[in-house]
Amino acid sequence: MYRFRLFLIVILIFQVCHSQNFSLNKGETKAKDYYTEITFEYIKSKIIIPVIIEGKTYRFILDTGAPNIISENLFRTIQNDSLSTIPITDINQKKKQLKVVAIPKLILGDVTFENSAALVYDINQNKIFECFKIDGFIGSNLLRNSIIQIQLENKLIKLTDNKKRLILKKKNALKMKLLGIQSNPFIWINFKGTNTAKEQVLIDTGMDGFYNMSNKNFKVFENKNLIKIIDSSSGGSSVGLFGLDKKSNQYRFLLPKIKISNITFNNFITKSTNDKYSKIGTEILDYGDIIIDYINKRFYLDSFHEEINLKKKMLGFNPTLIDNKVVVGFVWSEELKKRISFGDEIIEVNGLKLSDIDLCNFLVIDNTFREMEKFNLIIKTQNGETIELNIEKKYFPNSLYLQKL
Repeated sequence: MYRFRLFLIVILIFQVCHSQNFSLNKGETKAKDYYTEITFEYIKSKIIIPVIIEGKTYRFILDTGAPNIISENLFRTIQNDSLSTIPITDINQKKKQLKVVAIPKLILGDVTFENSAALVYDINQNKIFECFKIDGFIGSNLLRNSIIQIQLENKLIKLTDNKKRLILKKKNALKMKLLGIQSNPFIWINFKGTNTAKEQVLIDTGMDGFYNMSNKNFKVFENKNLIKIIDSSSGGSSVGLFGLDKKSNQYRFLLPKIKISNITFNNFITKSTNDKYSKIGTEILDYGDIIIDYINKRFYLDSFHEEINLKKKMLGFNPTLIDNKVVVGFVWSEELKKRISFGDEIIEVNGLKLSDIDLCNFLVIDNTFREMEKFNLIIKTQNGETIELNIEKKYFPNSLYLQKL
């Protein structure tokens, strides 16, 4: 069933506008032939793992699309010297200068990593990250010499440097490239519409959702009869490390067939994004276990089925978060565009006044909306008018979808 989300959190792909000689791929473990298992929390599509630093356990998001990051509070606690300061660009092309530090010892499970590089950022500046109560992010620069398996069903991560410690099925393997100063993992996936094509995508466990397409690639595929455009909108909904993306024009469209490894996904609807890269997110874990083998540069998807229909009911708009208020993001429905627009505040949902509740519970903990299909909304428009909307998730007409599955 389609999971209603109040906002689309698309976390943390970094570009470093700095000397190409600088790298975040620093630090290593002295352990050999190691194997450890780590249980994780799974909250609103975020993988939260325990990390031990200086004898204390902290909460980190596992984010393969990012480097290591620690909060300002944790930085002050461990009192490490800064190695450098570098300009960082998040997914929405917003830039800031961040300190880089070396963490003397960081423990995952029972494996100790020494002198790993990490960026320092005041995470609590971002309400969403504050709600997750995290202390940082574990990124691909730490994992670059390891193999990691993620099993959502068991909420278990297996971390090793020896592929013989895991069950690897060659038929499910894809070649993988590690790119950039933080060893981001990229694979090629295949599309089929009227024509066929392939695309290089980032495996990003910091992104919720199944797949997002960059605007750059969208413009290419739009003219290749590979996608079916459904509607367009001017707005914003993705939240990066440095805040919400700027208002922009995006498209919502159907991909008739996506093939990842030996698995075919049919009838997937997504939208274009301002991100530099197209990405696969954590929703892929709903359909199978994944293994990211940084050492041998292989990606595995051990799916429960060989063909999966992703046809789902959709809403006519995407809400998001601005200035700690739930607001309208992208409005897709032409009918809704006559009544609401980007930035209008949502003040009540199904009789629940958002001003009367804990916003963090609403955004991160409360699962009320995951299985609901009908919504009564009270919205305050930017001109001060208060309106009531009754909307529901709907399938698109059958003529849009791939019929023979």
